[in-house]
Amino acid sequence: MKIVLASRNSGKLKEFNYLFKNTNIELIPISKFSNEDIAETGNSYEENAFIKAKYAAEIAGLPSLADDSGLEVEALDGAPGIFSARYAGEKGNDSLNNQKLLKEISLKKNRSAKFVSILSFLDPELKNPFFSYGELFGKIIDSPKGKGGFGYDPIFQVKNSNLTLAEISKTERMRISHRTMSTLKMITLLKESKIY
Repeated sequence: MKIVLASRNSGKLKEFNYLFKNTNIELIPISKFSNEDIAETGNSYEENAFIKAKYAAEIAGLPSLADDSGLEVEALDGAPGIFSARYAGEKGNDSLNNQKLLKEISLKKNRSAKFVSILSFLDPELKNPFFSYGELFGKIIDSPKGKGGFGYDPIFQVKNSNLTLAEISKTERMRISHRTMSTLKMITLLKESKIY
């Protein structure tokens, strides 16, 4: 079964390909059909994931899968949340996003945070999309550590660990990550619905 993946983020593409490797689902990146950026105009992860899945399904004529994910910091009332990728502005990048977050939280005692991943699957032949959810809990540290991962991984220390997401092995990351949780739930949903 072919599914178009509504993401151009190379880190996410690698993770999804790894997570779907033992299924008979072939993920096709949206870049095969369009180079346009999809405007994330929703007010929630669910809305943004659905917007991306709908766009991908329409231009590819295939079932689609989209992820919207973010980092939520307790002391910042859940920010950056759905704005995680563009926290430092539209021209921002991982490094600038991390710098801004560390500045915002520098005087806060509470460092608790969690990564959230919401997946939306849309089959043009079905009326209702499927959604699945995943979370990973931890805290924000004072300065980046580790060379792996992407996004906020170097400043996110995993709960019950002394390591950041950028320091743990790929195997461990793919065992515990928020995206792993939402993807495994989605694969189960697709199986139970006899979609694949």
